[in-house]
Amino acid sequence: MPTVTLPDPLIHTDGTRVDTQDDWQNKRRAEILSFFENSVYGKIPDPPKQVIVEERSEAVQVFNNLAIRKEVRVHFSTEEEPYMDLLIYLPKKPDAVALFVGLNFGGNHTLHADPEITLSDRWMRAKSLGVENNRATETSRGSAACRWPVERILARGYGLATVYCGDLDPDFDDGYQNGVHPLFYKDGQTRPAPDESGTIGAWT
Repeated sequence: MPTVTLPDPLIHTDGTRVDTQDDWQNKRRAEILSFFENSVYGKIPDPPKQVIVEERSEAVQVFNNLAIRKEVRVHFSTEEEPYMDLLIYLPKKPDAVALFVGLNFGGNHTLHADPEITLSDRWMRAKSLGVENNRATETSRGSAACRWPVERILARGYGLATVYCGDLDPDFDDGYQNGVHPLFYKDGQTRPAPDESGTIGAWT
């Protein structure tokens, strides 16, 4: 294994040291973020110009009346595609103090075995549980429930929202023609430039 020498996070690119909070906040932090933007994840594009939200379903009594479950489709333009499907759980208490938001890697239906959660029809990795021909089946419901303590989160008064990462970029190589990438191409552009975001950037 090669020896790797990591740069000192408290040394500016000009060789001077970070001595104050102001140094860090206004100079060195920006240098590090710029490094990741240009050399690791790519530049994150500006938000879409138009977002359309479509409520798909709502159940007002789930988990013994502990929570409200909603499914919302968010379109990133006036076109049908691309979109992301949000699965949202909100506690039935009047004041949720926070909402946890996270990507899932197998579809929203993998969080819980609830048959009312819409089964994703997106491309899935073949190695995922309950996936056949790169599509989810009913047997994949709840397959990632051990990673998502939904009822515990709700019982503490928090909310939870999740999106399948494949709604944003399904992470297979088709030259970045699927997912959200084409939304941000300039005229004549067919794939991200070397310093623009790839799959991880799209998920971000």
